[in-house]
Amino acid sequence: MSWVMIILLLIASYLILVPLLTYLSAKRQIGHKVVSENGETEDRLLYFYSESCPPCKQMTPIIDDLSAQHENISKINVSDDPDAAREYKIRATPTLILVKDGVIDDILLGAKKATQIETLLNKLNR
Repeated sequence: MSWVMIILLLIASYLILVPLLTYLSAKRQIGHKVVSENGETEDRLLYFYSESCPPCKQMTPIIDDLSAQHENISKINVSDDPDAAREYKIRATPTLILVKDGVIDDILLGAKKATQIETLLNKLNR
């Protein structure tokens, strides 16, 4: 096997493994207990974003529109609040975390459509 083939395989492996590990790391957070700053266990949708992230720029207006209809959406800029990003082990933006009954119920990575976010919000009302 030539060196070029080995290098290409290593690059391909890296491009597959890094997103996969990010996804698996996020999904391991499901079931972890979360307590808000005031000590309460609030049902919320947490939106982690970065102003320099192109998918976040697409998704932020959708979140803003939904925030007008749902008061239980929190936007967290990972650049302004790195402690929150560390606490929730955010590895990529945009990330949506659904907290229900004080426990992380679901996590979505990457840009999502309004319908996907509304489906996630509907879980709060169940």
